[in-house]
Amino acid sequence: MKILKASIDSWGTERFSAVLKSELEQLRSGVLPIAHAVEKGNRLDESDLGVIINEVSDDEQHIYARVGVFFAQIVECVTCGGGSGARDEAYCELLVTIDKRTGKADFKAL
Repeated sequence: MKILKASIDSWGTERFSAVLKSELEQLRSGVLPIAHAVEKGNRLDESDLGVIINEVSDDEQHIYARVGVFFAQIVECVTCGGGSGARDEAYCELLVTIDKRTGKADFKAL
């Protein structure tokens, strides 16, 4: 679980999406469940994650954001003599649920 304090602080303002995007782009696969989107035999390269905010809604207790995550995967190269293969762009969507009171965020792969 991760605390997204800046996102909570900006909730209700026009800055919210940009702040959430920035906070999420600082996280890595240890927090964001993106490894499932890497094709079998390939490796995740999370050195340059990109996030887009697709949809945001809320209720009394939570903010819900459906986000897209762009990242690279290293394609396994069987003819490279043990070297790495090419980088291939990958994408997955996540549901981010943020507690309005604490800022605690849960992430679910869609």
